[in-house]
Amino acid sequence: MGGSARAVAVTASPAHRRWLTNLDRRAVAPQAVADIVRQRFLTRDSFRVLDAMEQITDPDGKSFFVIPRGAGGKEARRATLLTYILNAGTGYARTGSRNDFPETPYGAAEVARIVARQRANRWSYEAVRGISGTGGCLVTTPHGVLMGLGGNRFHAHLSRRTGTMWGDLFMVNADRGCDPARRLRDIVECGQISSDGPGLDRLLHHEEIHAQQWAALGPVQMPVRYLAAEARARALGGVNSFERDAGLSDGGYR
Repeated sequence: MGGSARAVAVTASPAHRRWLTNLDRRAVAPQAVADIVRQRFLTRDSFRVLDAMEQITDPDGKSFFVIPRGAGGKEARRATLLTYILNAGTGYARTGSRNDFPETPYGAAEVARIVARQRANRWSYEAVRGISGTGGCLVTTPHGVLMGLGGNRFHAHLSRRTGTMWGDLFMVNADRGCDPARRLRDIVECGQISSDGPGLDRLLHHEEIHAQQWAALGPVQMPVRYLAAEARARALGGVNSFERDAGLSDGGYR
């Protein structure tokens, strides 16, 4: 192997370097890092899947990654988990005092919880190739879920209000005439979906709790239970218990 070939072989992963920078910037405890590395068998090369993806950064410098066209659910699932790990935190606690919950500490326990939730919601990753292949766009997020926009008519019907969570996939509601990739970039870079709504960090925290609800109930019972709770709330003048449990302020309901 020539000298130039050896240089290429040992080139550090930009995503791995960014992870190290984030760990230092957020003052993550060395033991927490060691636990994550040991649990996920992380090496310098583990983040190279993210190096092949377009990166978008939000106003706080957190990284989101565009799922490339042709990528399947397994690749998207791994990239989504790595995005949570790389960011070394979601930034939720820094968005203001009106948050509905305290931020969950970054560490191996939270990584394990996300992995278990992804496994339970693995059916939702089957839509990745179809959305990207029909004009839609998907990005990984620091909260360990996917955010998407566009796709075919079926995918467009999956989104209501600001957006709707389906398993691990948060489909943003937007005009069908918009450019999905451009719109998602704008959302990430400005840190909000709408000017009068909650910040993206808070909204994604809300949606990630919905992802937990999907994982607990499954793709059959979750829609049934959610619609029943919605009907009950409308009939009695209350609030949907699923939305309350996910945080009404974070979700833009109050």
